[in-house]
Amino acid sequence: MGVRGPHHHPRPAPFSDPGPVRAAHDPVRAREFAEAFGTVDEVLEEVQSAPAAEPMALATRQDLDFIRVGCWGNVLAISDPSLADNGTARPVRGQATALRDRYPGARIVGSAHVDCGETHAEDVIIVPGVPLLHSEGWPGEEPWTLTGDLQAVLDALGITPEVLEEEDVELSDDPRYSDWEGLSRLALGRYDPWGRADLLTSVFRVRHTESATALMEEIWLPDV
Repeated sequence: MGVRGPHHHPRPAPFSDPGPVRAAHDPVRAREFAEAFGTVDEVLEEVQSAPAAEPMALATRQDLDFIRVGCWGNVLAISDPSLADNGTARPVRGQATALRDRYPGARIVGSAHVDCGETHAEDVIIVPGVPLLHSEGWPGEEPWTLTGDLQAVLDALGITPEVLEEEDVELSDDPRYSDWEGLSRLALGRYDPWGRADLLTSVFRVRHTESATALMEEIWLPDV
């Protein structure tokens, strides 16, 4: 999940900014962000730093207690296993809405895709002045949840059909077959930190809230 702003005004197009994220990671602000995040009951310790390109391990129950937070100037990002869902809780929307209240001038993009036998996808894009865009469901299957005004979001971000084609992001008339994860990536534009080996994040061991813990264990440890 990424937050851009609110102390810099977003530019209209995802590729019109002067350059990618350059500010050094701020671990103090990262911890503050983690402590206030809605799925976290308490930050227990900062265990290390890790590049934003390094994947998180999610093999054991203990792995679920770790989150990553990056804070680079006016760009914040969090990777948290409790944001994965199977269609029952919609945690990405819940946390993105809370962040909108916390950072009213920010562009907020959240995306969580998890393999539960089939892939479940949830994506949220919040652009100031435009209704929240929320997509959630099992790609290719019904029912599918889509709320908001897609065209208004595309217009606000300056994403034209030519940009979609150039970036190989397909948006179908049937939302079950649209590339919502790709659109979320375009919404972050050059401010997308994930996959960048030159950007550090803080790795925190946390105690999640009871509801977040229950959802994580249902999603990641279904046979335990």
